[in-house]
Parts: sequence; structure tokens; C-alpha cells
Amino acid sequence: MNKVLAFSISGMGITGAFLIISVALLFNPPIGNVLKIVTAGSTTAFVIFAISALVLRRRLDEKSE
Repeated sequence: MNKVLAFSISGMGITGAFLIISVALLFNPPIGNVLKIVTAGSTTAFVIFAISALVLRRRLDEKSE
């Protein structure tokens, strides 16, 4: 369970870093629609990682008590 939580947190960090880079490119789009689709996919992945990290942390807290 701890490995899954660690994977979720690292995935959240990687997708967050990619979002920081891709948001700057949205103001002067070199590709156009492809960049918007990639940014939307990265945002979705970030939200999924964040929710899974919160759920797993609550389960670990309940299990330790």
C-alpha cells in the first residue's frame, strides 16, 4: 500500500511539472489542438493521481489506528 501511495505522489509530481511547462506553451501554441489535448490529458491524470493519493492516505491512517 505504501508503494502505491508513493507511486501516486510521484505521478502527481511528474504530471504537475508537465502541466507547468505546457501551460506556458498555450499562449503561443506551436502545434495547436494537439497541445490542448495533451494538456487536458495531463490535467486529468493529475486529478486522478491527487484523488488516489488522498484516498490511500486516509486508508493508511485508518489502518494504523
